[in-house]
Amino acid sequence: MALALNRESRKAEADWRALAGRFFSREEGRPWRWYHGLLFYVLVQGLTFALSGLVNRWQGRRISSPGQLLGDVAYFEELKQSIFAPPAWVFGPAWTINNLSVIWGLLRVLNKPASSPGRGTYLALQAASWLDYVIFSAAYFGLRSPLNALVLTLLMLGLTVASGLVALLRLRDSLVALSLATLFLWLLLASTAAVFQALWNRDAFYGLGPFAEPSPRLLKGGLAGRGGKD
Repeated sequence: MALALNRESRKAEADWRALAGRFFSREEGRPWRWYHGLLFYVLVQGLTFALSGLVNRWQGRRISSPGQLLGDVAYFEELKQSIFAPPAWVFGPAWTINNLSVIWGLLRVLNKPASSPGRGTYLALQAASWLDYVIFSAAYFGLRSPLNALVLTLLMLGLTVASGLVALLRLRDSLVALSLATLFLWLLLASTAAVFQALWNRDAFYGLGPFAEPSPRLLKGGLAGRGGKD
């Protein structure tokens, strides 16, 4: 029995080594590698934290935790939300998956020849999409603006759709298009939630709204769950 287990362990170790070898052999010769994607992700998160921190300071708001710079849960839960709005705890895991998937596709495009049809267009669309991502927390949570959240969410959805079309029709790379799939589905849900949020809540930054009374059938938790707030 011990001999059989030892053989299985050695076989599993050999399989992992072979898999790692194939991965690193594919990486050789590529100008853009996985660690470039990781560094880019760290840079984007750093810029997001910094901009959100500056806006919160400008608004005279104290930061009680680092997580508040990416999304103020207390403010989010004060807002009247539709039944389409995901719970606050889902945002972190969802965006981690979305971002890692999109960065994988971005590296794939970066490693294509510079003359590849659609490469420049795809990279330009993604640059705009990542700029949207960096601005979002500051514009929404920092400025207390559901209208900003709606505009930026719809804008990112449009950029993601355009990126997918470029990937399919010009780059002709279905894997790059597939790397946008989780982000696209998330943004469809987020856009629906953002529309109701912008309609049902006052925008502190612009001094506008609410523009409509929430429907009890669509209001998350019902009116009673909101403590009867107007």
